[in-house]
Amino acid sequence: MIHGKQLDFIQKKLNPTQQNYSTYDRELLGIYLSIKYFKHLLEGRKFTVYTDHKLLIYAFLQKPDKASPRQLRQLQYISEFTTNIKYIKGEDNIVADAFSRIETITAIDYDAIADKQTQDVELQQLMRSDSSLKFKSCTLPSGKTLWCDSSTPIIRPYIPEQFRQQIFQQIHGFSHPGIRSTIKLMTKKFMWPNMKKKVREWARTCIPCQKCKVYRHTKSKVGEYEVPDARFNVIHIDLIGPLPQSQGMTYCFTCIDRFSCWMEAIPLPDITAEMHSLSNTVSPCTL
Repeated sequence: MIHGKQLDFIQKKLNPTQQNYSTYDRELLGIYLSIKYFKHLLEGRKFTVYTDHKLLIYAFLQKPDKASPRQLRQLQYISEFTTNIKYIKGEDNIVADAFSRIETITAIDYDAIADKQTQDVELQQLMRSDSSLKFKSCTLPSGKTLWCDSSTPIIRPYIPEQFRQQIFQQIHGFSHPGIRSTIKLMTKKFMWPNMKKKVREWARTCIPCQKCKVYRHTKSKVGEYEVPDARFNVIHIDLIGPLPQSQGMTYCFTCIDRFSCWMEAIPLPDITAEMHSLSNTVSPCTL
């Protein structure tokens, strides 16, 4: 951060061993991993580490025999960059608090949702037919009534169709978690019919996720094809381009005979023409 403005962030899922760490150890691990991740930006710079865990400000003042070997290794690495750790209250640590508490999102207009609920036919059908849901009316500060599902420990408001994708963008667009994490966050706080299916569909089609996340693909083995026994039994065709323009032509339609390796290249002005125009360009004897 520079003058309170966020430049970047790092997130990491703790492994089973790290989940058993004390609060002190988890906070120390967060500082250690952050400095290690942003090492290329921090080397040779003076910076301050802010934490809402007050005990960490005494980490470099304690006696070495008070720390475990793991803590000593992490503190030694941190000391190569800075020993300036300051305490900041959680309520004042706005940026970190926003990333650790998804509940801080307040842009949802529940008054508008309550207005749409009064006209929502789907909600009326659910209240009459679905016995697994327990709808409860909640009064908003404005005095309007918001219908929520109380069948789970956390009361979840019913979201009309007009607000569903907007709420998904606020939850998923905050840090772009995976499909399962997004479904878990959404179903924990809101409800509507076929919610998981719709959230899964939106998460799969998220453009930033497709650009930045790496997905593992199945690698198929190289195909095996029979060797042709006569000329022009098997012909490979392809379109190549765009190429440097020549006499108004920028693409090539290529045909290659597998048996004799004879090749023909037919120039084309573009590749958006209909098939009948292509048949006028290529003579039957060429193919």
